[in-house]
Amino acid sequence: MSVIKTFFLALVMVILCLFGQTILKGPVAKVPYAKSTEFSNKDIAYHFEVPQDGQMMRFELKGTMKMNSWKAMDMEVYQADGTYLFSYQDDLWSESGRDSEGNWTERKTKASFAIRFAKKGKYQLYLTDQSSNNQKLNNTRYYFRVVPVRGDASVLKPLLYVALIVAFLCFAVLGNRYEVDKPLSGKTTYNKKPYGHNPFGDQARPSRVPLYAWCFSLGLFALLFSWAYKNDDDINYVSYAYGKSHMTVDRSIRQQSMSGANHRGGSGRGGK
Repeated sequence: MSVIKTFFLALVMVILCLFGQTILKGPVAKVPYAKSTEFSNKDIAYHFEVPQDGQMMRFELKGTMKMNSWKAMDMEVYQADGTYLFSYQDDLWSESGRDSEGNWTERKTKASFAIRFAKKGKYQLYLTDQSSNNQKLNNTRYYFRVVPVRGDASVLKPLLYVALIVAFLCFAVLGNRYEVDKPLSGKTTYNKKPYGHNPFGDQARPSRVPLYAWCFSLGLFALLFSWAYKNDDDINYVSYAYGKSHMTVDRSIRQQSMSGANHRGGSGRGGK
């Protein structure tokens, strides 16, 4: 299989993965944003519904903090019966300053986290937040919601990364050939061995490697996309939280909630 064909196949896979991720990230319901001032640091639960087993849900935060300030949020998620599942932490911030190049400003105005829920039904979360040292900033408003999405876009990431690496390597090879004035294209053939009487003698026919490569790549994409779209296997949130920087599972809260103590932690994390 020639380098050009491999490069073209890799580009097609990159486009398919990016397009597939866009589809999977799309919401399947219109959910309005809630005001933080109505739920944060209060014993008031925000209720949301998981429409079907294996549904991907995305937790979203948005807001603009006052300059040189931050606000850290902690969302504790519970089942309808009060069983604690996990916590999601994130922050929003604004910074400004001056360096050798002049004034600069940076902001983080949006944050999100997607996770799959194995069982459909009603759930609830309790929101707590902490602000930077200036206590007057505690009332800075932001908005949040929990919205169902079509699937788990992260499933396509490994295939996307592999396709990008292959495309980059092929591009490097083609660039090197161009610099040394070598032909960019190449053909992979094998000789057909004569069997019995062959009036045409030895013949060469195109390799089937490109066909196999296309079938394998497209089949792998279809398999991953279908798995990302629908997966209702049980999920262990304790194991799932490992390696997730914005997700934790407080074992003490979980044990107390499962024992019927109806205990909530409200352990807000520090910000930027």
